[in-house]
Amino acid sequence: MDNSATLEQLKLAQKELQLQHEELEKCSQELRIAKKKLNNREKEKDESIKELNSNLEKMMYIICHKVRKSVANILGISVLLQTDTNLGTEDWKEMLSIIIKSAQSLNVATEELSKFIHFSKVDDDAIED
Repeated sequence: MDNSATLEQLKLAQKELQLQHEELEKCSQELRIAKKKLNNREKEKDESIKELNSNLEKMMYIICHKVRKSVANILGISVLLQTDTNLGTEDWKEMLSIIIKSAQSLNVATEELSKFIHFSKVDDDAIED
């Protein structure tokens, strides 16, 4: 009778161990799935960062080009206005118009840059979350 009770306890313990083993296997599988999801999320985050950097480079190139062109226009015309004493009223008006257009272009370029920085910041915050 004593052996029978011990055998029964061993069988119960074996069943309990089997259930625990199955539970551990289930947890292990869930961990593998979670790891894959985390790896995928990291890859997505890396891709988003690369895309953001690429967009930043493109935007900086565009803004730089616009700014340089406008500044060159303003500087060139300023030198002409300062040095050429034979300019008539129409010449002054035309050059002033170019200066105004260049200043407006600078204003637009800085607004575009500001918006891009703002949207990049918003995207960057989303990437971190």
